[in-house]
Amino acid sequence: MHKFSGFMKGMATGLVVGAAVTMITDPMSERDRHKIAKKTEGIFKNRGSVIDTTLGMLH
Repeated sequence: MHKFSGFMKGMATGLVVGAAVTMITDPMSERDRHKIAKKTEGIFKNRGSVIDTTLGMLH
């Protein structure tokens, strides 16, 4: 089990380091950042409305 835990830690570290290197070598354009921000905003709005609806049904 110890070997598996070390493997998972190594995979997670590799993922983080790989993502950082990718961001440094290939930065996102301003347009791509704007698209991601808009999509993220929409996701949180949807989740918020679902939570509000659920809480409204409970009361």
